[in-house]
Amino acid sequence: MITTINDGKLFVDINSKGAELWRIYDRQGNDFLWNGDSKFWGRRAPTLFPICGGMIGDGYIYEGKEYSMPKHGFCRDAEFELETAESNRAVYLIRNNEERFKLYPFRFEFRIEYIVFDGALQVKYRVKNLGDKTMYFSVGSHEAYACPEGIESYKVEFEVPERLESLEIADNLVQSGRTLIGENVTELPMSYDYFKVDALCFQNIISKRVSLVGNGRRIDVEFDGFEYVLLWTKQQAPFLCIELNCGIDDYADSNRVLQQKKGSVALDGGKEHVLCHSMRFSKI
Repeated sequence: MITTINDGKLFVDINSKGAELWRIYDRQGNDFLWNGDSKFWGRRAPTLFPICGGMIGDGYIYEGKEYSMPKHGFCRDAEFELETAESNRAVYLIRNNEERFKLYPFRFEFRIEYIVFDGALQVKYRVKNLGDKTMYFSVGSHEAYACPEGIESYKVEFEVPERLESLEIADNLVQSGRTLIGENVTELPMSYDYFKVDALCFQNIISKRVSLVGNGRRIDVEFDGFEYVLLWTKQQAPFLCIELNCGIDDYADSNRVLQQKKGSVALDGGKEHVLCHSMRFSKI
């Protein structure tokens, strides 16, 4: 089911499957989100939970027991409950159930809240541990922004100068090497060459805003609390993903123990963890 929220300037369609952003557009009908053409990539903006990335053997070990887990977790393909629907706000909810408990042995509530205001979209992730024992999870965003002219007509701007060193990812695993993209970088022109193997993955950058700029438009993505910022696309695809994750693929030498998975959040019983990011769309 598709639900639309808006503030009169910005319109946002959301699919209850995965609580996934489905379309972002203005009053003139200009689209800012990738349209999901399966020729390149059939998704648009999946939410990653309770893991980000892939795991060795598509699973993990918790308290000595083996569990299966698909890449990026199970929520992106799950049907969410529309808990709140207002003109400019929607809240989606998913809980553990018997089938999910077989994959992920924790009692939880996971809410995604979308709010449109003053031409911007804010996204909040709320993870609540309903159990008594510590819960280990990752959550991440995966919005694909439309680049109809191709990504090489665009650049990514950083809020402050950065030393951009990318983790090397191959076969859904983080490798031991690192690739230096540039020193003192505030602008990174996009090239498909960056994505011949996988994503650019930057850990603990200083900036709290990155922007996709090109062909007369600008998308500012503001965030806090996410350890990893990834850029990703398919070869020659007319979109660029700006991913914000508090988790990452398994390292190639991982012992697969969930409690020791890098980037995971450890959430005590009865506690809630909140992450937020926002997107503002403008012409330049």
